[in-house]
Amino acid sequence: MIPSDAHLSFELSPPYQAAGAPARFQSLWLLVRLYYASVHEDGPLPAAVLRQRFPTTRGLRMLVSRAFADFARWGVEVGWGAPERVAVALLNPAGRSRGPFWLPAGTRQRLRFTLQGQAAGREALEQFLGLHAASTAGADDPLAELMQDLDYWSRLTQAIRDERDGLGRQSGRQTAAAFHAASTCAHNDFQQALALMKESLAWRRSAQMDDSRVALKRLGSALAGSRFANAQPTFAAMARIAEAWDGYARGETAAAEASLAQLHASPELQPVFRYNPRVRFECLNLSALLHKQAALSDNQPQRAQAALQALAGALEAAYEADSIDSAQHVAANIGWCLWLFWRQRLIDGERALPAEAMQRQAIRWLGLSEWICDRFGGGNGSAWNTIFLLRVARGNCAGAIRPSLAAFQSNRPFPPSQLGKALKLSPCPFSPAKGYASWSALAELTLEEHDQGRLPLAPLQLANLLLETLWFQAQEQGLSRAACGNAARLLALLPELRRNERSFFRAELDTLPQELLETS
Repeated sequence: MIPSDAHLSFELSPPYQAAGAPARFQSLWLLVRLYYASVHEDGPLPAAVLRQRFPTTRGLRMLVSRAFADFARWGVEVGWGAPERVAVALLNPAGRSRGPFWLPAGTRQRLRFTLQGQAAGREALEQFLGLHAASTAGADDPLAELMQDLDYWSRLTQAIRDERDGLGRQSGRQTAAAFHAASTCAHNDFQQALALMKESLAWRRSAQMDDSRVALKRLGSALAGSRFANAQPTFAAMARIAEAWDGYARGETAAAEASLAQLHASPELQPVFRYNPRVRFECLNLSALLHKQAALSDNQPQRAQAALQALAGALEAAYEADSIDSAQHVAANIGWCLWLFWRQRLIDGERALPAEAMQRQAIRWLGLSEWICDRFGGGNGSAWNTIFLLRVARGNCAGAIRPSLAAFQSNRPFPPSQLGKALKLSPCPFSPAKGYASWSALAELTLEEHDQGRLPLAPLQLANLLLETLWFQAQEQGLSRAACGNAARLLALLPELRRNERSFFRAELDTLPQELLETS
């Protein structure tokens, strides 16, 4: 039995050892990470951090169980759940794998780590954990590096050009494939990791989440095996953001929030967030989406306020970075969130503002986003602005179940004739001069862009556009052939969607006239 006050020594170079005996790498990694979080980050360690470090491990519970069995054998006391409210011995192991994990102060003081027999300082711990890699400054011949062929840089430049032109959003695969081609020509770990990170983000923007995840896993391997100089904080921050987006896309909000929390907690990365507006925009924009999700799912007004605050900061960061595409993106998010939060009574709960006032303000933000796209040629390949605008415009209409056609047509959405006055933009992005004389015309023209191959839409976006198109066609035209045809088309598209997405559309279809659905 190891005395409770004895020092515990661990060797961090292979073969890994605990008090002279062989040690399992995953268990040792978790112990060192807990120590590092306790000493240098001043906080508990979320379970998502462990999941991100060992993404190929099928069961987090088994990994945690083995680690705690090793801790017990080593005489190391580790807690989980709310830090230090009760003694570790009294904690319930049933919820242990959910974390977060923490070290009691007494345990932290007993731990000693060595690397090749020498006391391991902070830099050595970071190297072992993969938080930073050892510097290779001067290890390579700079002349030899600059005499290499330029395929990598030319391919990377072309990929960035494609992305800026919007081709990645239109063709879906072109930009990401161009970044992948650059990664295959990389001459060193940093070049490969940079291209892989951009590839992962490009796949995400084109809604190819599985491909994004594959690129991100390859990025993780590159980061683990690379030897970067410590002078790459912006890259490290963007890698954390890419990890967070992957967690968000998988529906693992805890993992996404943990990645962003690591960025904020790191002393090296905090200045990047503060002084680099591109990084600040990406962090705040994703933070807003996480707050939005929590606010809507759990009915939390404080999370709605946090989302709006993050969006306001993201808009400032976008303009500070001269990133007009980011500006149009966050403007659309502001408009849509304002309306969603108002509808759910997460803001203006006392209803001091009438529905039309909130519609008008949401439409202004969505109109600003579309106007930016028109002025700068950004936002290609997306119909979300049109979809959100149409949904806000009908947001004040009654949602009765299977209403009669007459009752349905008695609804009065926001008047399209008031758009110019509401937006106060010149030229007006949704003006009659462009053919948008009615809401149904706006929807039909956007749908035509998709049908003719100029605006290829993913199934979810197409389903939303079909819903808005047939809603306004039925409201303005009654049981027209076009409305019935689009209703049938939407019903045929539903099997391609996820279960929760199908539930949303079926609920929306239930608010349409019975005659329309029977005809379809």
